[in-house]
Amino acid sequence: MDRFVAMSVFRKVVEHESFTLAARQLGMSVGSVSKYLTWLELHLGTSLVARTTRRLNVTEAGRSYYAQCARLLDDLEEVERSAASMQTMPRGVLKVRAPVSLDYAGFGVMMGEFLRQFPAVKVEMTLNDRFVDLDDEGYDVALALGSNQKYVNHPTHATRAIARMTRTVAASPGYLSGREAPAAPQDLKRHDCLIYDRGPAPDEWHFSDGRTERMVHVGGSLRSNNSQVLKDALLGGSGLAMLPTFMIAQALDEGRLVPVLPGWTPASRTLYVIHPRPRHSSLKIREFVEFVSACFERDPRWRLAS
Repeated sequence: MDRFVAMSVFRKVVEHESFTLAARQLGMSVGSVSKYLTWLELHLGTSLVARTTRRLNVTEAGRSYYAQCARLLDDLEEVERSAASMQTMPRGVLKVRAPVSLDYAGFGVMMGEFLRQFPAVKVEMTLNDRFVDLDDEGYDVALALGSNQKYVNHPTHATRAIARMTRTVAASPGYLSGREAPAAPQDLKRHDCLIYDRGPAPDEWHFSDGRTERMVHVGGSLRSNNSQVLKDALLGGSGLAMLPTFMIAQALDEGRLVPVLPGWTPASRTLYVIHPRPRHSSLKIREFVEFVSACFERDPRWRLAS
């Protein structure tokens, strides 16, 4: 077996005090972690970890070996980082996850510009509104809205706010025909609201008139974790929906949708770019993060508040 891999496995086992957590962090099976540790103990001729049914205890020899092992692995990582720093052009495959709604924000155009600027990078882009585990599913970078606390507050991920997403409550003229349009947030209780059910408290819609803030509990016949489904139902006259303004801007301009609640502004959401946080992120990730941040910053529609 590879001695450095075995040492890395042992280090993770000690730091997480668990074979299962170490396996998850390393992308291995628990059985593989156990085999590497057993091989390392046989190679050294001493027991490093005492296994019991309730907990894992590091032996005295294991504690001593861990300290030396950690220093050696850190030195090796530093050597590799120094070599990598000589690379001046990012290259390789970059796996990116983003919300479906970003398709309407010109994200494809941004990616075309990014690829022209960095031709040695190949981007594999997945658009979905499903929560994904970056580590388990192999993504390098994710873009996520601030309500997705699983991403934003993840302890091992680097997180950076890059854009502000305004939202609009709208309906089709067909839905409003024969109905009184809501004039204040509490009027939404009388309407069929199409609900995006990702994030905390999806039934609570928040508004401000510049002086006061209001929250209203809404309900309706359709809930979905996909914003495109809600937009299609909205255009079909199924109810009211609160969606990113950029996603329905064209339909509003064309009169296929009508904004409601004049004078009341829905709470905006923050877009974050997130990636697993190793000691030193790769050049392709760093360049991607800086690039998309700059693209959103150039457009006043997305610019974060000072």
